[in-house]
Amino acid sequence: MIRYVYSIMLLFLGLPVLASGLNSIPPEMNQKVDSLFVIASSGELEFRDLVQPAIDSIAAIGPQAVPRLIEKYDTQDARERLTINNILVKIGKAAVPLLVDALKLENPEQVSRICSTLGEIKDSAAVIPLTGMIDHNDWRVRSEAVGAIGRIGDLRGNQAVMNLLLDTVEIVRKSAAVSSGQLVIREAIPNLVHMLGDDFYGARFCASEALVKFGFDAIPVIADSLNTKDTLLGNLGCTTLGMIGGDSAITVLVTQLKSGVSMRRALAVEAIINCSDPLACSYIEEMVPSESDPIVLFYVHKFFQKYAAE
Repeated sequence: MIRYVYSIMLLFLGLPVLASGLNSIPPEMNQKVDSLFVIASSGELEFRDLVQPAIDSIAAIGPQAVPRLIEKYDTQDARERLTINNILVKIGKAAVPLLVDALKLENPEQVSRICSTLGEIKDSAAVIPLTGMIDHNDWRVRSEAVGAIGRIGDLRGNQAVMNLLLDTVEIVRKSAAVSSGQLVIREAIPNLVHMLGDDFYGARFCASEALVKFGFDAIPVIADSLNTKDTLLGNLGCTTLGMIGGDSAITVLVTQLKSGVSMRRALAVEAIINCSDPLACSYIEEMVPSESDPIVLFYVHKFFQKYAAE
């Protein structure tokens, strides 16, 4: 075993990087990447101290290691996928041209993982190629592409994100909602408010988190939607207003204290609590004499306990 580890470590001395380009990568280079990758992706305790040096050594090879890593990116092993991603991110911008070119691959698993890696590298040169993935027939590619656009943070991806807010697949809508918040796309506010009533809880809550980032700008649109017949939208709209906070949010929430739906009243009280404004006490006091629902009263008492303690 010691002799085996020693032979592997000899590879860390490295082969010279050729100046003649990627088209002339020798078989020895791929063999070196393969040998180092066995250690880099190993979960064996005996190789624990060699894992990071192996990762660093592959990354030090630079772009010449990228084609081989892309080939391996169809692996079904989670540890190997993570290792490939970590190495490519460590190589960084130098890997981007090859990764972008690999978006043409037919295997959607590889392409979706490449999209994700491009998002972690965060090179704006990848944005336009990633926008070309939003019409891909595999939802995994669309989801990872729109997520990557948000992480990169280049406004040239705004329209692609807007388009995928309306995707037929819930996971894609969720990723687009996250990216809308990351890019602060104000034109997306109406669609995000509509998404508060999405059938998929992940899309709903990511839309809510995105709207909080817009602050005051989101309040009028949420206010216009609170009286919708969509219970999910109205309820989460109240919660979102509570996270945004401020006088404008409270003014809207107060209108929901008289809702005919007890859960809406309860959520409005909870949202007002989250706004942390003691001046709202009078509005809560006015509803107490006529309120009989135990859930609503629970939040009412919670409200007064909070400010009595302060």
